[in-house]
Amino acid sequence: MNYKTTITVDGVTYDTLQDILPEVGKQLKVLIIGKTPSLNSVLKGHYFQGTRGKTFWRKLNTLGLLKYPLDEYADDYLLEQGFGVTHISKIPREYKPLNAVECRKGYIRLMEKIELYKPKLLIFTYKNALDSLMSAVLNESIRAKYGFNPSFDEILHSAVFVYPMPGTICTKAEAEVCFKDLVSYMKGL
Repeated sequence: MNYKTTITVDGVTYDTLQDILPEVGKQLKVLIIGKTPSLNSVLKGHYFQGTRGKTFWRKLNTLGLLKYPLDEYADDYLLEQGFGVTHISKIPREYKPLNAVECRKGYIRLMEKIELYKPKLLIFTYKNALDSLMSAVLNESIRAKYGFNPSFDEILHSAVFVYPMPGTICTKAEAEVCFKDLVSYMKGL
């Protein structure tokens, strides 16, 4: 399957990735939230196709949270296992932060998805995506932590987890605690 699609925003057309979400009325266990589609991912038509993104998929597989054949695209196996995926902004880019307006618009779209699919868990793939989103919505500087962030559960109507991507300031020992907590939480879903 290929998830490439085209959108038009303010008169400009972009190639991007469509959300992977179930039929309306079906509940999700997990909604994975990225900042924006990367250009490489859009080119390939699949989510998280950079080095860090592929590591994210493999780690979910290694932890037994999302099972898929390693020679195939992980996003093709999301829906059958109760996962979905979206981005805060659907306009693809590399390494450029989201501004407050994009975050507020993204928050509205995200909340619509949360209300429709009622995920038990939100996994933010990048800490700065959650930081930017919550800072724009709450009009104050927000610093989330890696792992679970219960202070955002009420605002986002789901448990909130920030994935410790390789190369972040999260130490390996801290990341392992985060992963252990995630596995424990997922066993209860």
